[in-house]
Amino acid sequence: MKIFSFVVSACTLTSLVAAQATVITQNLQSCIGDGQFQLGIDYFPNKFTPRKYSPIFLPENQATLDMTTDLLEIEYFDYYKIVTNKYHNKTYLLYQCGATPPMEEVLSGRHQLVLPIPHKGGLAITETPQIPPLELLGLRQEIIAYIGDPQYVSSPCLNYAIDELGSVEVVFDPEDPWNSERTQELTDEFLSRHPEAIIFGGIFANASADRIMGVAETQERTNVATFDWISLYAALFNLEELSNEIAKETEERYQCSSANARSLSSDIEEDDRPVIFWADFFEGYNWSVAECPTWDHTYYCEYASHCGAHIISRPEDMGTQDEYGYWYLNDDEVLKLGKDADIFVFPSLFWDTVYEQKRDILDQFKAVQNKRVYDTQGGGPNAWYEQRLAEYDVVGNDFCAMVGLSNPNQDPPHTIKWLRNVFTGTVPEEGTCNVPENLDDQYVPVGAFCAPVEQLGGPDEGGDTEGSETSSSAPATHAGLALVSSILYVTLLW
Repeated sequence: MKIFSFVVSACTLTSLVAAQATVITQNLQSCIGDGQFQLGIDYFPNKFTPRKYSPIFLPENQATLDMTTDLLEIEYFDYYKIVTNKYHNKTYLLYQCGATPPMEEVLSGRHQLVLPIPHKGGLAITETPQIPPLELLGLRQEIIAYIGDPQYVSSPCLNYAIDELGSVEVVFDPEDPWNSERTQELTDEFLSRHPEAIIFGGIFANASADRIMGVAETQERTNVATFDWISLYAALFNLEELSNEIAKETEERYQCSSANARSLSSDIEEDDRPVIFWADFFEGYNWSVAECPTWDHTYYCEYASHCGAHIISRPEDMGTQDEYGYWYLNDDEVLKLGKDADIFVFPSLFWDTVYEQKRDILDQFKAVQNKRVYDTQGGGPNAWYEQRLAEYDVVGNDFCAMVGLSNPNQDPPHTIKWLRNVFTGTVPEEGTCNVPENLDDQYVPVGAFCAPVEQLGGPDEGGDTEGSETSSSAPATHAGLALVSSILYVTLLW
C-alpha cells in the first residue's frame, strides 16, 4: 500500500481520486498542517523575478542593455528561501511555517535572521520610505511600531493607526529626540515585549543588531531597481506573485511615459530640447546643484533622460567641496550655471524663504521670469520623502508633463502630482483615511495611468482611478491571490 499526500481546494474535493502527488500552485498564506509536510515538494511556486530594465531613451547601440536589481537576491529551495542584502552583506533564512528549518543552514550561523513565514510577529519601521511598499502589498496592518519621530509620516491611514487606533506604537522620546542611546533603550524595551517582531533598518542602521532586516533600495542604480525591493517585504509573507505583478505593471507605465516623450520629441534637435536646472539652497553651505555625469548617477538624472530633456550638471571646476564631500556653489556661480534654463526645480520646502532672501539673484533666471519653477511639495510637506520611491511611474509622468512631452490626447489628461509650480500651485493638506475600509486595502497611486501617444481615450478597465488612495481597479489583493488559504491537506490510501 502506498500513501500519497496532495493538496486540493475544497471545491474540487470530488476529483481527489485522480490525484497521485502533491501539487501546490501558489505560495501558501498559512502554515503547513500538522503531519502534512513533505520533502521534495516546491512550496514556493511563485518566486521573485527581478525586473530587467532596458531604458527606451538610450542610444540604439545601448538599447538592449538590461539593468536589474544589483543588491537584492532571493534564492529558493523547496521549503525555504535565502534573502541576501548585498549592500549590508547580510542573509536572512525564511522557511515555510509548519516545516522544520534546515538545520545545516541554521547551525552554520551565517544568517542574520531565521524566520518562519508567512511572518506573524509584526513589523517595526524606522524610515518613512518603508511605508509605501507595505501599503502597496496590503500589509499596512502588519506594522506595529514606528521607531523615530512620527511627525514625518504622511500616510493618512498609518497616522490614523498611530493617533486614533493606537495600533502602531511610537518608539521615540520627544524630550530627547537626538539621543541615539535613548532610542536604542526604547527599541530594546519594545523588543522585550515583541520578541518576534522584525525591525526594518535603513542604510545607516546597524544591520547586525537584534531582529534587524536591512533595507538598501536607495543604493540601486535605477528607479526600476529601487522599486524592485518591494519583493523583500513580499518574501516575508509569500506574496511574490503580487509583488511581481505590481513591479511589472509599474515599469510598463514608466516605460510608457518615456516612449511618449521619445515619440513627441523625435523632431526636436538636441540643442532645442528642454533644459532643467536642479538646485537647492542650504543656509550656511550655499547652493547644491545636480551632478549628472551619467544618466543613472541619481534619480533626477534618470528622470531628465527618461523624458528627453537635458539637466544641467555641475562642472568639475565649479564649486567648493565641504568636509563631507558635498559640493556647493555661490550665488554668482549658480546664476552663471542656471540662469538660461527653461525649468528650475527646487527640491525643498523653503522656496518662499529662499526667494525672499535671494530675490535679486533669482529674478535673473529665465525660469523665474517665465514662472516655470517647481518644488517637490505637490504631494504635501513630507510625502516626497515617503512615497516618491514607490511612485516612480507617477514622477515619470510628472517630469514628462513638466517639460511638455506627455501625451496631449490622453483622457483623462495627466495632472502633475509631485512637482508643484511655486507660483500657481498650493501645498495640499494631509489626506484622510476612510475607516475602516482603507486600513486593509492596498495603496493605489494617483496619476499612474499612461496612454501611448497613438492611443486615444482613457484607461482601460482595471486602470488607475484618479483621486482616491485605493480603488477596486487595483491589482488583486494578497487575499484574493492566495487561493491556497482554502486548500485542504488530504492523505489518501491508494
